[in-house]
Amino acid sequence: MKRLSYKISTFLVGIFLVVSCADNDIPIYDTVNGQTLAQFSLTSALLGTPAEGASVDVDVTVTTKTDSERTITLAVDPSSTATSDQYTIGGDLVIPAGSFVGTITIASNFSALPESGSTVLTLNLTDVSGSNDITFTNSTLNVEFFRECPPAPTAGDWIVNMEDSFGDGWQTDDGNGGSGLTCTLSTGEVFEVGLCNPYVASPYDCTPEFTSGSAIITIPAGVESAEWFFPGDFYGEISFTIVAPSGNVVADYPQGSPAGPILIDFCSQ
Repeated sequence: MKRLSYKISTFLVGIFLVVSCADNDIPIYDTVNGQTLAQFSLTSALLGTPAEGASVDVDVTVTTKTDSERTITLAVDPSSTATSDQYTIGGDLVIPAGSFVGTITIASNFSALPESGSTVLTLNLTDVSGSNDITFTNSTLNVEFFRECPPAPTAGDWIVNMEDSFGDGWQTDDGNGGSGLTCTLSTGEVFEVGLCNPYVASPYDCTPEFTSGSAIITIPAGVESAEWFFPGDFYGEISFTIVAPSGNVVADYPQGSPAGPILIDFCSQ
């Protein structure tokens, strides 16, 4: 599991009880009996989450200390978009006796996160038990979770399963035939695939089927990226799926899908 650790570089003792002297107002800072200021050490964090999960440590700091441990109380804000299966809040959720700092650990669950986009957990710091006259600042923490997928495609055979509902092959950017689906590697190598059609010769090595067929694109090791492109569906008859070497479907495009870059779910490859 990937762990990110955020700590306060300088801990400033903030607001304490101020006692006025008889002859002038000289502030006396009382870390034992004074007013307690409590806060998060940060107010926001981005938590990119690979398949093995990730976590972030966040400090809760106070300006007084006691002889017994104090419990940190948190509440999930109603504005949160993260669901309870997408994260866990761990640690003892306490400030140890004689300490000014307690640490909470927030972990994210890759499999429960959305395949694209992000979700946000908003926590409010509501109490630190056993603290004198407690007040809060920086008492809201926003943690944004998102899937962190490997940027490079898996080496091996990628299968493109293709169909044409009318049974006369692919017509993409042309009514008779047109271009094929392409995969352009970071090495500059370009693969082009599609179903053949009975009207014109394809300008690429098409799959000799009119209704359905498959093509294999073999991506070698060491490729840093792969860009997939679909030229279009002239008559609204084309559909296709792309299967990674793992056997997982990483793209599923129905009939009538628009031309443009193909979105590959690299998290599932």
